[in-house]
Amino acid sequence: MPGPSRLFGVEPALASIKLVRRWIACGFPRHDTVYLGALETLRSYHNRIGSERLDPQEKILSRLDKLFSDCSERSPGLSTPVRLDSLVESMKGEKPTEFEKLAVARRSVRNFKPDLVPMTIIEKAVKLAQLSPSACNRQPCRLYLVSDSERRNELLSYQNGNRGFGHLAPHIAILTVDEGCFFDASERHEPYIDGGLFAMSLIIALKDLGVSSCCLNWCVPPKNDVSVHRSFDIPNAQRIIMLIAIGYDQFETLVPRSPRRLTTNVFQILT
Repeated sequence: MPGPSRLFGVEPALASIKLVRRWIACGFPRHDTVYLGALETLRSYHNRIGSERLDPQEKILSRLDKLFSDCSERSPGLSTPVRLDSLVESMKGEKPTEFEKLAVARRSVRNFKPDLVPMTIIEKAVKLAQLSPSACNRQPCRLYLVSDSERRNELLSYQNGNRGFGHLAPHIAILTVDEGCFFDASERHEPYIDGGLFAMSLIIALKDLGVSSCCLNWCVPPKNDVSVHRSFDIPNAQRIIMLIAIGYDQFETLVPRSPRRLTTNVFQILT
């Protein structure tokens, strides 16, 4: 994220050290991308904190040094962060399809230009997202766009994961699902399923049109949800699924590598 250098992430780093040691103690494979990715992330963190001398009191650096002396595995291909515009370049030898390039290039961005995205582009992305599947083709999703700076900051004040970058996004979208499109409690999960499908299509469509985004969870206290409904004139029957930061990314924007799990851990053929 942009801004002055400062000591950050000590508690998450300590928690990650404990998890890495638990991984080893449990006998989990040390070639797994989750394990290797965690080590590379901690190494990058160590390098950032150490090179800029952000930890003079040794709150975390010595703990990391001890971890690396016990865990020597290296996986440079999982080092982080990485330039957003280099992600597709690294695939050149693989002859990727256009969709593969798009899927790799789509990353959560937290450093935006102040430039507004033309409404014609956002509307085109929304139109493509409308092709997403929904239960019985009920099409329950709605999208509200907030571009005024004061209103954006008001909206972001109710969400707990945008500190340090949310104010940089020129647009914040509110994704909702109309609960009137569902019958009874047997469909209580459908709003999130349909909303998730719409959101993924939207951010992929935005990326295809040269626009970056960052999904912002809506795990907020009920009073925050009520306040946003009231302040932004969102009907009570529409459940807020998430917020989405939308804008053009800054030149040479850095993003986390975010290693994915091994496919063998995700995909299983049943017999």
